[in-house]
Amino acid sequence: MAHTRRRTRAYRVLTVLSGVAALEAICRAGCVRPTTLVAPSVMLEAMIAALRDPATLKDFGLTLGEVVIATALASVLGILAGLLLHAMPRLRRAFEPLIASYYALPLFALYPVLVVILGVGVRPIIATGVIYATMSVIVATVAGLDHVPHVFHKVARVQRLTPFKTAWRVLIPACAPEIFGGISLSVGYAFVAVIASEFLLASHGIGHAIVDAYNTFQTARMYGLVLALALLVVLINSGLRRFRNRISEDGS
Repeated sequence: MAHTRRRTRAYRVLTVLSGVAALEAICRAGCVRPTTLVAPSVMLEAMIAALRDPATLKDFGLTLGEVVIATALASVLGILAGLLLHAMPRLRRAFEPLIASYYALPLFALYPVLVVILGVGVRPIIATGVIYATMSVIVATVAGLDHVPHVFHKVARVQRLTPFKTAWRVLIPACAPEIFGGISLSVGYAFVAVIASEFLLASHGIGHAIVDAYNTFQTARMYGLVLALALLVVLINSGLRRFRNRISEDGS
């Protein structure tokens, strides 16, 4: 198993390096205009230069804070909604069409409505992140609850636990790996929603910084910021994946 994991990691690294080398060669050969795409080495230099700017670090901090708040709210709402749908089969059947088509709906069209309700600022951005991130937690919670052994429910009844204590002490711990998997997905959805919201109206955040670089024809800086954002998301997801694997191992 360990040998297979090392081989998979080696293939993954080799694939990424091959793609980076090919892109570097294409850009250096002049096959694409530098105003359209820059070489990975130029992106890296621009990223380092951008991260030396305190204003850029502040933008990253603001965006990351919005994502953390959106993910936390989505996790709480998603777990509660998942518990409710699992406990009420009729309600679950009624909502199944919405669950199946949720991410196919133009949810981002609600952003102007959120601005009208919540005003301009971080609140509509966080609300958009919550809307995008909650469903993955709901689906994961329901799926995890479906696989909880029936004997667990019997034990809760024998111990005369209240519904709240049953959920808190029995059901949620029993499907913690599945729930955390949904939370891990919600982080990615929250990033997408927050960055896209910052593209539109925000006067701060890394999304606004990327749009500003694009509008002022700072192509290298734009790609440098995108690269920094991509690396940040990869690091966060890697950490969450390791934590989930640890939870799964402890549970088994």
